Amino acid sequence: MSRFEEVTLVDASGNYIAAHATQEGDYHLGTMMQQDVYVDTNNSSTDNLVAANSYTFTGVATSTLGIVGLQWSLKTDQNATVYIEESPDGTNWDISYPFDYIASKGGRGETVQAAQAYWRIRVVLSNTTDTTYFRLDGVLCPIAVPMASALSPDGRCKSESTITGYQNEDRHAWITPLNDFAISPKYRLVGHSFSGAVKDSNFWSETVTNGGTADQVPGEIKLTTNTTANGTCKYYSVHKARFVSGYPNMFTAGISFKTALTDDNIRRCGTYNGTEGVDGDGYYFELDGSTFSVGTRKGGTDTRVSSGSFNGNYGSAWVPTAGTYYKLDIEITPMATFWYVNNILLHKVGGGHQTGTITLPITMECNNDNGQDADIEMHCVGALISREGQLTTQGVFKYIAGASTNILKYGAGTLHTIVNNDNSGSLIAYDNTAGSGTIVCSIDLAKVLGTLSFNAPFSNGLTIVSTGAGVKVTVVYE
Repeated sequence: MSRFEEVTLVDASGNYIAAHATQEGDYHLGTMMQQDVYVDTNNSSTDNLVAANSYTFTGVATSTLGIVGLQWSLKTDQNATVYIEESPDGTNWDISYPFDYIASKGGRGETVQAAQAYWRIRVVLSNTTDTTYFRLDGVLCPIAVPMASALSPDGRCKSESTITGYQNEDRHAWITPLNDFAISPKYRLVGHSFSGAVKDSNFWSETVTNGGTADQVPGEIKLTTNTTANGTCKYYSVHKARFVSGYPNMFTAGISFKTALTDDNIRRCGTYNGTEGVDGDGYYFELDGSTFSVGTRKGGTDTRVSSGSFNGNYGSAWVPTAGTYYKLDIEITPMATFWYVNNILLHKVGGGHQTGTITLPITMECNNDNGQDADIEMHCVGALISREGQLTTQGVFKYIAGASTNILKYGAGTLHTIVNNDNSGSLIAYDNTAGSGTIVCSIDLAKVLGTLSFNAPFSNGLTIVSTGAGVKVTVVYE
């Protein structure tokens, strides 16, 4: 039976190699795992993406053997798609993970699990605008993606999620106390199609000067300044879209800024009224010469945010292309307004009282100024304002007896029913805040008795003028 003396182990530099006790009392040599993270220069770059490189960066295949985490980060001033790609042989890229990079939201970085022997990074710009700076880093990490610190009762990974909007990340889906998904209906309030070649003055009106025209062809309205100096054309809905507290209104239109960008011409569309510098309120998209903006109007004073300062998912700059149709939306609440182009958020303005009223018509206009006599066009294939919520809200009533003039409401609403309790006298309802103007209905109360249903919208107010001492009616409206 042999016997060994005590042995001390040292490394090449004479440093002692320690031994550590296990929970069972046994000993083993001390070991250590070192996280050797390094930058992959094959997949990192600071070269701007421009036309010469087709607005694309493509990295070089790099081995991922011994690597778990493929990390990347990007900071640039243009929107892009980042592709993390993996290959078994450095030639066939069988796996590709796309990530959206939104410049206005700042830099982005992610970690992807290494699944094959090679990787590379590709970055493709979303548009053809040169970057002014480009900082891409690819990093190889041997140890990454740790398990979650919290597990489910049966030992599985536990995760929690909230449904959010990609275009508006601060919005969340709601579940009611009865575990139902809360969904708001959407109702058109104003706006009608351009059917045939005859303009329908029941729904649309126009104001033109110096040769400007609004011409309708089947399915489209064309606003034209013509070649007379300072020609203008404004086309707008006869009725207003009533805003109800608790529900947003949404302006939607299919618009083409048909003519190329032209100085001394302003093309505008949205939900607004009045004249800048004079009166009116509302929200709009605007192309003033070569400057594209979104704007609000309050008491005739306009506030604009121009391309280069947008904060949405297109990035800071966006300008329409002449002759191209765009779906333009403006979502309106008392505390925030959102402008969208082709369903993608262009800009958001927060804060209350951006305008004096939210009950507004559809308006579009094409105006030359400063002596401009070029023939400029703007086309629209449809426009509407809808409510993102219930069409009918809780109504109120007013009992009227005898001959009198009663202003029942200031602003837009709906006349639902009139209940005649005594067949005597007459009654006229006006869309106004006085006993004059547009008549909603005129009733000879001596000939009817009982409930008359209307559901007639009014835009400016509701005034009831009753004639005859025996009048006894109940008016229900909202």
